[in-house]
Amino acid sequence: MTNKFGAVDFSVPPSQRHGVGFNSEIRANMEAMLPEFPHILSATIEEIQLTIRQFFTETTNKSAAIIGNHAFNDLDSFIDCLLSGDGRSAARASRSLYEHLINYCEVMSSSVAAERYLEHAAVTADLLGNLTHGLHYLRGTQHKQERTRLAKLRRDSLPQLKNAVTRFGARFRRDWSSRNLHDRAVAHGYSNHYDTYRLLSQVTHGSCGGVLGSRADIAGKTVHRTGFSLELAVLSYLEGFTFFRAFAVEINSRQSIDTQRLVEWVDVLLTYWPRYRQALMEIDANTWPTSPPPSPVAILALYPNGRVRWFFWEPALSRMKPAHPPADCEWIEEEFRKYAESGEIEVPANMEGRPLTTDVMGVQVTPKRGASWFTASAILPPDAKPSVSWLNSA
Repeated sequence: MTNKFGAVDFSVPPSQRHGVGFNSEIRANMEAMLPEFPHILSATIEEIQLTIRQFFTETTNKSAAIIGNHAFNDLDSFIDCLLSGDGRSAARASRSLYEHLINYCEVMSSSVAAERYLEHAAVTADLLGNLTHGLHYLRGTQHKQERTRLAKLRRDSLPQLKNAVTRFGARFRRDWSSRNLHDRAVAHGYSNHYDTYRLLSQVTHGSCGGVLGSRADIAGKTVHRTGFSLELAVLSYLEGFTFFRAFAVEINSRQSIDTQRLVEWVDVLLTYWPRYRQALMEIDANTWPTSPPPSPVAILALYPNGRVRWFFWEPALSRMKPAHPPADCEWIEEEFRKYAESGEIEVPANMEGRPLTTDVMGVQVTPKRGASWFTASAILPPDAKPSVSWLNSA
């Protein structure tokens, strides 16, 4: 398997290669450790599809139908995220499923709430109509057509928007409901999940705690990780399916749509959660590095013909790329030339045209755009570095 940095030895766990891991590697491990998971999901999805067909056929409450559109689409995204271990996206989808559950109960319980929900479409139309910042990217006919479309959207939505604001008050522009989500949750008996909703919301809001699963303290240093958060996937799995199960039960109760089989399959998934949790915990443990990964390093290279080049070295990947020389670097290059000519460096016999190199700490270099990555061993012979600081040499 390869990646943009070249070949990577996937037989070595990421914890032993500075935590460097790839999404394809996580997926492959999940497939190996959870072979039955896709089959359970497939059976559940079949029941979901049957429910979807019946729901949209028999639902006469237009607000409830739109909320169902949100819920079933977010569930689809949620399942995809769980299959790949994309915990951050799973957290957002799981959070949304809670909102859809509460909103469904609200519009099914109150005709006024259902009306307000539909009327709020005028706010959306007004926002879309004023979304003009993309016009400057368009030219000619495309620009004219889009400008006309947006103007018409604003014009057509304005009477409905004014009427809705007059009826429901200025706050209606911010939220379709007359009461906040917490109060709606209390009214419909789901306040016990509200703190979980707040926890999942930290990812969406960019709160400090929202980096769960992608930040850790290792050996006294903070390590940030990009990519999938398996810890959030574990948390979101349990909560998302719990929220959707309640949604399915509410559909059965409020619309007499038979969701018993669907609920049973969701129960199977909830019962399966400990296995999902254990597998992702093991994968996660093998993904975090055992020590903080090294930072990129500027490399100065002196070739046999006297030429000097700079490189950007990524030790965590053992890869290098040509770099632009740093500002005012002439004195550094000259000092290294003097040190190389002093005879204090024992040059290996098998250099084969490779340069003498040194790392230059405290100096940052910018990789050249479009330049290819190559293995560090192509430039860094193991015994060519000076054993003492050449900048401090006489």
